[in-house]
Amino acid sequence: MKRKILAFSFVVGVLAIIAASCENGSEENRAVVIVSSINENVPYFSDVLEQGDTVLVGGLPYTVDDFITEDYVVVTFYNRPYNDFTTTGPGKPLSDFLITRYRVEWRLTNGATGTVPPTYDGATNIQVPSNTLVSAAILLVPFNLKNAAGVFFPLWYSDTEVLTIAHITFWGHEVGSDREWSFAAELTVNFGDWVIETDKKKQQQ
Repeated sequence: MKRKILAFSFVVGVLAIIAASCENGSEENRAVVIVSSINENVPYFSDVLEQGDTVLVGGLPYTVDDFITEDYVVVTFYNRPYNDFTTTGPGKPLSDFLITRYRVEWRLTNGATGTVPPTYDGATNIQVPSNTLVSAAILLVPFNLKNAAGVFFPLWYSDTEVLTIAHITFWGHEVGSDREWSFAAELTVNFGDWVIETDKKKQQQ
């Protein structure tokens, strides 16, 4: 019975992987592009307010030198042939893949409270040759999202954190084809007013 349960679990797992890969129709392409890593596969700690040389004046923060910075993360993409029967290489027809746009959608982690930023759509131009790893920085949190009233203001000068998951969908097409398809990745992003720099605050700038 135990062996049957294990076999059933394996089949379910394989079916789940197949279903996920079929969503984008990648089986119709020569190239299959995936996210190999994002932010070196560690959580990203986003500082909602850079406090410069903050000092206390009358017990209150002196805020003249405070400012907001945008957040960038490094994403590594991998382009592999769909199967071993297709001979591909950098520069060959329908082998290179061009990523043209992406969308960042947010949700709170399980049990977390707070307000998530609105969905952000970004444009990019990242070419990933066949059988190649390519790393590039994308804008994760623009200035206007950090400066939006009611989203991060409650975190300023506070020990509160908002724990989120960034779901990032990328769109692109094979060079030489206009047929667009997508793939996605997720990243844990913790928002807070990080007054003290720590090793866990990983800013890719």
